[in-house]
Amino acid sequence: MGFAFFFFVAWLTIAGFGFMRKQLTFVENTVLLLLIMIISIHWSWIIFEELKHVEISKEPINYTTFLIHRSITIPVMVVIAINLVKRAATITKALLTAGLSVLLHVVLVLVGRFVGITHAVHWNLIYDVVYFALLHVIAYVFLKYFHHLGQSEAERV
Repeated sequence: MGFAFFFFVAWLTIAGFGFMRKQLTFVENTVLLLLIMIISIHWSWIIFEELKHVEISKEPINYTTFLIHRSITIPVMVVIAINLVKRAATITKALLTAGLSVLLHVVLVLVGRFVGITHAVHWNLIYDVVYFALLHVIAYVFLKYFHHLGQSEAERV
């Protein structure tokens, strides 16, 4: 059940990203996606495998579900959220968009716990909220840095 749900969510996320009107360029979306993917993979490796704060199911199908969520759903959803934040007209709408994205991520973590994909050992849901919020902040700050880097390169030429 968990695999079907998370596979559908990943498919829906990718389709939504493919069909949405993007505010960022292809290069910006790609770089941002890769950055978030690298952070997500390293974070989960440290928290799940090394520190063992959260246990992952030993069943192959549930582990595959975890990998799909970690490697596809989380990065693409953050990139979608950053595109929507860039489209927002006011800071309130931008913060609301980012907050709803964090909430959606936390709901997916709760679904993963409910269907037995993960099990919290020494972990609190607040840590997930902080992690997802920081992931959005890192993405936004990196995007600002990326824009600044492109502008400074254009001034040198």
